Amino acid sequence: MHRFAPVALATILAATAPARAQAQNGIQPRAQAPTPFTVPQPTGRFTDPANLAGERVRPRDGRELPINGGLGANGQPDNALGLAQMLRRLNTRASLMLIVAHPDDEDGGMLTYYSRGLGARVAILTLNRGEGGQNEMTGDFDDALGLLRTQELLSADRYMGVDQMFGTEVDFGFTKTKAEAFQKWNHQRVLYDAVRAVRIYRPLVIASVFSGAVTDGHGQHQVSGQIAQEVFKAAGDPNVFPELTREGILPWQPLKVYARVPFSRVTDKGLYDYATGQTVPAEFTNYVTGQTFTTEPTPDVTINEGDTDPLLSTCSANPADLPASLRPTSSATRGCEPLSYVQFARIGLGLQRSQIGGGDRISRAGRVDVGYHLYGSFVCGPGLPNPTPGLCTPHFSAAKAKAPTARSIPAQGNALGKADRGEPSAEGAPYNPALTHQPSFFDGIDTSIGGIGGMLNKLSVEIRLNLDKLDHTLQRLSDSYDLAHPDRSAPALAKALAQTDSILSAVHSSKINDVNKAQIIFELDVKRAQLNEALSMALGLSLDATSQTSNLVAGENVSFHTHLAESSSVPVSFFNEEIKTPFDPWHDIVRLGTIPPAVVTLDKDFSITISSHPAHISRPYFTRPNEEQPYYDLVNPSLRNAPSTPSSFVASATVIYQGQYIHILRVVHSGPQPVQIIPPVSLTLDRNAQVIPDGTHSLNLDVHTETEDHPQGDLRLQAPTDWTIRSPQRPLRAGTESFSTSLPAPLNTSTLRAEATISNTTYTEGFRAVGYGNLPRTNFYTPATLRVVPVDLKLPTENKRRIAYLPGTGDDVPAALASIGLNPTILKVSDLTPEKLKAFDTVVLGVRTYNAHPDLHGAPTHALLDFARSGGNVVVQYQTPEFTAADAPYPLVDHNERVIDETAPVVLLTTENSKLKTDPQTESAESLLTTPNKITPADFNNWIEERGHGFLDTWDPHYTALTETHDPGAPAEHILPQSPQRGGLITTPLGKGRWTYCAFALYRQLPEAVPGAFRLFVNLLNP
Repeated sequence: MHRFAPVALATILAATAPARAQAQNGIQPRAQAPTPFTVPQPTGRFTDPANLAGERVRPRDGRELPINGGLGANGQPDNALGLAQMLRRLNTRASLMLIVAHPDDEDGGMLTYYSRGLGARVAILTLNRGEGGQNEMTGDFDDALGLLRTQELLSADRYMGVDQMFGTEVDFGFTKTKAEAFQKWNHQRVLYDAVRAVRIYRPLVIASVFSGAVTDGHGQHQVSGQIAQEVFKAAGDPNVFPELTREGILPWQPLKVYARVPFSRVTDKGLYDYATGQTVPAEFTNYVTGQTFTTEPTPDVTINEGDTDPLLSTCSANPADLPASLRPTSSATRGCEPLSYVQFARIGLGLQRSQIGGGDRISRAGRVDVGYHLYGSFVCGPGLPNPTPGLCTPHFSAAKAKAPTARSIPAQGNALGKADRGEPSAEGAPYNPALTHQPSFFDGIDTSIGGIGGMLNKLSVEIRLNLDKLDHTLQRLSDSYDLAHPDRSAPALAKALAQTDSILSAVHSSKINDVNKAQIIFELDVKRAQLNEALSMALGLSLDATSQTSNLVAGENVSFHTHLAESSSVPVSFFNEEIKTPFDPWHDIVRLGTIPPAVVTLDKDFSITISSHPAHISRPYFTRPNEEQPYYDLVNPSLRNAPSTPSSFVASATVIYQGQYIHILRVVHSGPQPVQIIPPVSLTLDRNAQVIPDGTHSLNLDVHTETEDHPQGDLRLQAPTDWTIRSPQRPLRAGTESFSTSLPAPLNTSTLRAEATISNTTYTEGFRAVGYGNLPRTNFYTPATLRVVPVDLKLPTENKRRIAYLPGTGDDVPAALASIGLNPTILKVSDLTPEKLKAFDTVVLGVRTYNAHPDLHGAPTHALLDFARSGGNVVVQYQTPEFTAADAPYPLVDHNERVIDETAPVVLLTTENSKLKTDPQTESAESLLTTPNKITPADFNNWIEERGHGFLDTWDPHYTALTETHDPGAPAEHILPQSPQRGGLITTPLGKGRWTYCAFALYRQLPEAVPGAFRLFVNLLNP
């Protein structure tokens, strides 16, 4: 193994910058240069407004699981279970960050084991929000889908027990090479996001599901694996992104970095790359050392994610989240069924429904081993693997280190005793051999509370002793914890809180000028926030805060109601209540008196005038000007890495117990939704892009306004000066207004914008709520603009425009067709009967219809085929493997092949091009490329995201293939050009009619007014 050369990290990073890395690795990105990135300059001192580091008490939002003190089966907070979980967290300073590319990439079993089993502080950095994925739940795509999948991932995070962070990168769709991802995202941008996240969260260990090799199966996966290793050193080097230091985000050096052992195995032929379906030479890179190797990475740590945990059961989860396999068959059989770490995590995975649908992903009970390979370490010690001896620092010794272990909890009585740490118990608790030490990410690292002092060599003896005393207090508290009486832990928790405050005060006032002083303060602030939460649960404190509506209009008066309660028998003093807003930080402080030792509730009403300042509108802090930009711009740069914009309104109460101030925070909500501030006007158009066929002389545009009546306000449409606009003259009010415009000739691509003005303030955008079920809604804002694109487009004759559309998982194709005068009738599966189908000339199946409608198989499909045989036209868009040969008129095989390069040349397989012999079947098929529009390769220009997926692999000779395309190769990455894909558009005459399958992603192109996509789709509609 090569020793790492003593070269400055800034030099190393310069050598791995995108242009040079692409040259060295043989990467051939589509574009000539990476997208630009300028390191953000600090605008002030970083205050962590989203509390990403967890140094402050986090507000509750009512979605907590019973294991976190949320509502149990009896409808009351399960403080006993929640406190048992919190005691595990209090007894360790272990911390971990997992870096992945997309939502649902995470290794949930591993995360749950370290977070819930060992009590470690665990975070996920997810580089993008899954904007380029599919959606099995709603019609949201692109940025709206990213908002949806953000909330789904946060729901899954509750089960894994982790904190969530995000990069600013956008999922631009499936990519087969790491080169394309780095070219689109820019290497420095991804590294900056990762460095910033690591320095804020300060994990002891970094891990990744991916290793940066072709075994990752997706170019974006490979980027996340490589960056996880690069950030291991970059985060601790003050010469890397010094701007962060000037902002107050200080360097932090993790001690180890791991990546999961790949699933793919090296064979005598090499490695199978499932992204391309090719076998390539085996090659792996350690991006910490720069070493390359050809053998499989071996597991240095193996985690049995199938272990059960006494804290994890079906009663630790929300009943509504349980999949069918875990639900009791009747109320009589309801009980707490034990769950393993991976099973508990997969309840959360099942909540990421837009990606995986409503399927049951729960693992079977039993052993589930997952291995992780160590790529870099600063930890020395006998028996510890160390791939980076040049980085090793001996003061973290294995002999002195105390790593966390899983802790058991009996059904009653003395829980969390010595046996839970794999030690014989003087109290007689049984020794559990399953809890003896196994190799861990934290081997060789002192993760005890007393170990905090080991980071600062000049720390006073008194402070070190007090840290040891705090450690002892917390261990005794765990050993004596009684599930039946969580309130008995309150005195010891108050003592630990006082000890923590005393140590913090001593460290703050010390004159030690050590770089690690900030880390000690950070660690103690985190423990203080955890102690506050634990003490709140021990005392049975709860706070609720409600509003009558979830959308609060800026500038108006609103009322809130708070409900404060204590359910223990411990006497406390209620000090104050407050409402925190983004415009008036602490509003309406109310001081209250001592509460007698009994169950007590207090109610209070608040009245607030909401700010009308545009900056206080509740909206995502990230946005981008168009869907081709592969990264987000930030409206509020201080929120970078946050999963979402913090809640607009937070209620706070302060309670005093034994001299300690306990803070309780609650997001203000209306029903299951947090309240949000909305603007007084929302403007939405019926479409954001529009093609205008040649010869069209007018355009009608509907503008929908959501607002109160404003007699002095007005609505208008801004257009180029040579356009004639006729608009109604009336005061601004809610409703839909139709604007009629006369088009100039010749027509150029132009943009129209709707505007509403109230009291000299102009509004130019609208919003809609994104979400489904009980997911928190996110208001998605879009400009009220329409891009008009002229196109040489001929439509079917008037007597052939009876079109029906069966939606699949959701798309905007019907609206796009309506925009050119082809108004489809929306069908349900039950409408697919011979009698009802007689009313139409063409029936179109939307994307993934057989996935969205399992009942489409059989009789409904047979009715469609009979409709074609009787002279109808059936068009089937991209399908997933649920679509089988039985759903087509003749045999075919769908291997779900995809062509991801949206610039890949498309060859038209006509007799004119291929010199094939003309026959009636070929002539009939070719009409799809000639009537009424003559399709040429130019019609595939300016496409977005991809050519398509769901390309067919083989098909019966009855079908005629009309196109050929393929992705280019990347020779230096040993990736050959994709085999020619002819299964993107196949068609066959069927009786008197026609049946056609189209895998090209027309559903992505039509809403963006791509001219050629309209020309091709119209031809498909022509019987």
